[in-house]
Amino acid sequence: MPRCLLFDEMPIVRKIAERILAKAGYEVCLAETLEEAEARIVQDGVPDLAILSSTGERGDLPTLVRAIREERGGKNPVILIAIVERNIGALMRFRRAGANGILMKPFDAESFSETLQIHVRAAELAA
Repeated sequence: MPRCLLFDEMPIVRKIAERILAKAGYEVCLAETLEEAEARIVQDGVPDLAILSSTGERGDLPTLVRAIREERGGKNPVILIAIVERNIGALMRFRRAGANGILMKPFDAESFSETLQIHVRAAELAA
Protein backbone atom coordinates (compact mmCIF):
# COMPACT_ATOMS: atom_id res chain seq x y z
CA MET A 1 0.00 0.00 0.00
CA PRO A 2 1.50 3.38 -0.96
CA ARG A 3 2.22 5.80 1.88
CA CYS A 4 1.29 9.47 2.04
CA LEU A 5 2.61 12.12 4.38
CA LEU A 6 0.02 14.85 4.86
CA PHE A 7 1.16 18.04 6.58
CA ASP A 8 -1.46 20.68 7.31
CA GLU A 9 -2.01 22.93 10.32
CA MET A 10 -5.79 22.73 10.12
CA PRO A 11 -7.47 19.66 11.69
CA ILE A 12 -10.46 19.81 9.31
CA VAL A 13 -8.21 19.79 6.25
CA ARG A 14 -6.27 16.81 7.62
CA LYS A 15 -9.51 14.96 8.36
CA ILE A 16 -11.04 15.52 4.92
CA ALA A 17 -7.81 14.85 3.02
CA GLU A 18 -7.14 11.71 5.05
CA ARG A 19 -10.54 10.30 4.05
CA ILE A 20 -9.97 11.07 0.37
CA LEU A 21 -6.47 9.57 0.44
CA ALA A 22 -7.59 6.43 2.32
CA LYS A 23 -10.33 5.96 -0.26
CA ALA A 24 -7.66 6.25 -2.98
CA GLY A 25 -5.70 3.43 -1.32
CA TYR A 26 -3.05 5.34 0.63
CA GLU A 27 -1.78 4.66 4.11
CA VAL A 28 -1.86 8.19 5.53
CA CYS A 29 0.56 9.65 8.06
CA LEU A 30 -0.57 13.00 9.46
CA ALA A 31 1.57 15.90 10.64
CA GLU A 32 0.32 19.12 12.22
CA THR A 33 3.64 20.99 12.07
CA LEU A 34 6.57 21.17 9.70
CA GLU A 35 8.81 19.76 12.43
CA GLU A 36 6.46 16.81 12.87
CA ALA A 37 6.51 16.19 9.11
CA GLU A 38 10.31 16.20 9.13
CA ALA A 39 10.35 13.77 12.07
CA ARG A 40 7.94 11.42 10.26
CA ILE A 41 10.26 11.27 7.27
CA VAL A 42 13.22 10.49 9.50
CA GLN A 43 11.20 7.83 11.35
CA ASP A 44 9.29 6.21 8.47
CA GLY A 45 11.38 7.08 5.42
CA VAL A 46 10.32 8.94 2.31
CA PRO A 47 6.63 8.51 1.45
CA ASP A 48 5.28 7.76 -2.01
CA LEU A 49 3.22 10.94 -1.83
CA ALA A 50 3.73 14.09 0.25
CA ILE A 51 1.11 16.81 0.51
CA LEU A 52 2.59 19.78 2.33
CA SER A 53 0.74 22.92 3.34
CA SER A 54 2.34 26.27 2.65
CA THR A 55 -0.24 28.21 4.65
CA GLY A 56 0.91 29.36 8.06
CA GLU A 57 4.37 28.08 7.14
CA ARG A 58 6.73 28.80 10.02
CA GLY A 59 9.70 26.83 8.77
CA ASP A 60 11.48 26.38 5.50
CA LEU A 61 9.16 24.28 3.36
CA PRO A 62 11.38 24.37 0.24
CA THR A 63 14.17 22.83 2.35
CA LEU A 64 11.85 19.96 3.32
CA VAL A 65 10.91 19.43 -0.33
CA ARG A 66 14.62 19.28 -1.28
CA ALA A 67 15.29 16.85 1.59
CA ILE A 68 12.53 14.52 0.37
CA ARG A 69 14.01 14.60 -3.16
CA GLU A 70 17.54 13.91 -1.86
CA GLU A 71 16.52 11.15 0.59
CA ARG A 72 14.11 9.39 -1.69
CA GLY A 73 15.59 5.93 -1.17
CA GLY A 74 14.95 4.68 -4.68
CA LYS A 75 11.46 6.17 -4.79
CA ASN A 76 10.20 8.94 -7.00
CA PRO A 77 7.76 10.57 -4.57
CA VAL A 78 5.03 12.90 -5.74
CA ILE A 79 5.22 16.15 -3.77
CA LEU A 80 2.26 18.53 -3.84
CA ILE A 81 2.18 21.88 -2.10
CA ALA A 82 -1.23 22.95 -0.76
CA ILE A 83 -1.73 26.69 -1.22
CA VAL A 84 -4.54 29.18 -0.72
CA GLU A 85 -3.54 31.78 -3.31
CA ARG A 86 -1.37 31.72 -6.36
CA ASN A 87 1.89 33.49 -5.59
CA ILE A 88 4.25 33.09 -8.53
CA GLY A 89 7.38 33.68 -6.44
CA ALA A 90 6.41 31.02 -3.89
CA LEU A 91 5.32 28.60 -6.61
CA MET A 92 8.67 28.95 -8.37
CA ARG A 93 10.57 28.35 -5.10
CA PHE A 94 8.60 25.15 -4.52
CA ARG A 95 9.07 23.96 -8.11
CA ARG A 96 12.84 24.65 -7.99
CA ALA A 97 12.99 22.74 -4.71
CA GLY A 98 11.43 19.70 -6.44
CA ALA A 99 7.67 19.89 -5.90
CA ASN A 100 5.60 18.25 -8.63
CA GLY A 101 2.74 20.71 -8.39
CA ILE A 102 0.16 22.44 -6.27
CA LEU A 103 -3.15 21.62 -4.65
CA MET A 104 -5.42 24.64 -4.27
CA LYS A 105 -7.19 25.10 -0.93
CA PRO A 106 -9.98 25.01 -0.14
CA PHE A 107 -10.65 21.85 -2.09
CA ASP A 108 -13.48 19.42 -2.50
CA ALA A 109 -13.17 15.67 -2.93
CA GLU A 110 -13.46 15.86 -6.71
CA SER A 111 -10.80 18.54 -7.29
CA PHE A 112 -8.48 16.91 -4.74
CA SER A 113 -8.79 13.51 -6.43
CA GLU A 114 -8.32 14.98 -9.91
CA THR A 115 -5.18 16.88 -8.90
CA LEU A 116 -3.81 13.78 -7.20
CA GLN A 117 -4.48 11.55 -10.23
CA ILE A 118 -2.88 14.01 -12.64
CA HIS A 119 0.36 14.24 -10.69
CA VAL A 120 0.61 10.56 -9.75
CA ARG A 121 0.00 9.54 -13.38
CA ALA A 122 2.58 12.06 -14.64
CA ALA A 123 5.15 10.68 -12.19
CA GLU A 124 4.41 7.13 -13.34
CA LEU A 125 4.89 8.11 -16.98
CA ALA A 126 8.13 9.93 -16.20
CA ALA A 127 9.58 6.94 -14.32
